Amino acid sequence: MRAPRLLTKLLLGTLVPTVAALVVFGILAQEVARKTLEDELGRRLGTAAAGAAVMVLPEQIAELAAGDEGSLTYANVGRKLEVARQRFGVRRVLLVARDLTGRGDTAGRVALGSAAHELGADRAEMERAAMGSAVASPLFTGHDGLPYKRAYAPVSNAGGDVAGFAVVEGSADYYVALATFRRWLVTGGAVALLGVLLVTIFLARRITGPVVRLAGAAARIGRGELTATVPIEARDEIGFLATTLDDMRAALRARDERLQMTLAGIAHEVRNPLGGLELYAGLLRDALAGQPERLQEVARIERELAYLKAVVTEFLDYARRPLLDLATVPLAPLLEEVRELAATGGAQITVDATAGISVRADSGQLRRALLNLARNAVAATASTGGQVVLGARQLDDRVRVEVRDNGPGVPEHLRDEIFTPFFTTREKGTGLGLAFVREIVRDHGGDVAVENLPGGGACFHFDLPSGAIR
Repeated sequence: MRAPRLLTKLLLGTLVPTVAALVVFGILAQEVARKTLEDELGRRLGTAAAGAAVMVLPEQIAELAAGDEGSLTYANVGRKLEVARQRFGVRRVLLVARDLTGRGDTAGRVALGSAAHELGADRAEMERAAMGSAVASPLFTGHDGLPYKRAYAPVSNAGGDVAGFAVVEGSADYYVALATFRRWLVTGGAVALLGVLLVTIFLARRITGPVVRLAGAAARIGRGELTATVPIEARDEIGFLATTLDDMRAALRARDERLQMTLAGIAHEVRNPLGGLELYAGLLRDALAGQPERLQEVARIERELAYLKAVVTEFLDYARRPLLDLATVPLAPLLEEVRELAATGGAQITVDATAGISVRADSGQLRRALLNLARNAVAATASTGGQVVLGARQLDDRVRVEVRDNGPGVPEHLRDEIFTPFFTTREKGTGLGLAFVREIVRDHGGDVAVENLPGGGACFHFDLPSGAIR
């Protein structure tokens, strides 16, 4: 599960800043472009308004009034305004008096002498224009729903008195260019983001792939598989980690070999005297056949020898686990065999396994683990002559194996400690049995757990890969 999380973190760590940068860049680029184009339109309309203002005389504004639509002055003003509109390429040119009453309109929307109410929102701009320079208004939306902009230029006499304003109105057609620019930004950003995504996935897989394989190698080393070398795929930090891991594997293998040699020596040095002691204990028992009270002492010696022999055997079995020889193992016959071997001590042992159910496991090591659990369950119910159940049931692609008893159960604070090597609650226990069971189950890719049953007793269980052919 770690590899997907690492891949996700790499993707998020790259894509989130990239997306944020692209969004911020796009917003800033569009805003700068919009501001630049709007300022340029304002300057162009201001120039047009100033040009239209010089074409009209202040006296003409003063002379015109409502009812003069047929006068030569009104016609002259109208022609000048139309010439200005065409010359400067604007949408509309309007001439108003200082009180915002119309004096001419190329669009014909403001009649002569009528109030130009639509200009009321731009009084601040007109006040600034009255100081002698053309001023552009903010953008506004026309009746057709499109954006427009106006510019105001004063029509002044020689004394500087403002008789009125030449108003030029133009469409903000740069919004079309902005829309195109925005589409290019979005398209370019999407392409850039896709490129970053592909490069990130490529680099992430170059990182996570070796990491996953290193994790698998580390897991094999943890299971005691020390023969296969760790692949070194690069010369970077991951390659250095692989080299270090392989050095550790080699060192562990060498240590295991030394340990096995030492254990073989221990077995030879301890088992030979034990065999001699057993032989002499048998001879002593024969020699004291007529002395029952002395035979009890001999029996005690034999029990202690048997215990010492069991300790040596369990220690060697725990320290020198062979590699797994995996095969499809039918569970019902195996559990029946374990039942027969563990059927001592007065407990009733039954098998509860679905016919035909099987697992992928090492038959010998699995039998050893189950036999250990079964004997522990029998010992736990020895005082009550209880019941032990060896069970197995299918769980999707895995099989759960259980050993249940109706004994006193396992105290909660001991449920982890009982699997620790050399920890035991028995007076004559070695403390290696359950530790051996856990190591065998872990070698098979599972883990053993224990829980107390609601009606009393304990249940040891573990899951193994199913051996069924599908």
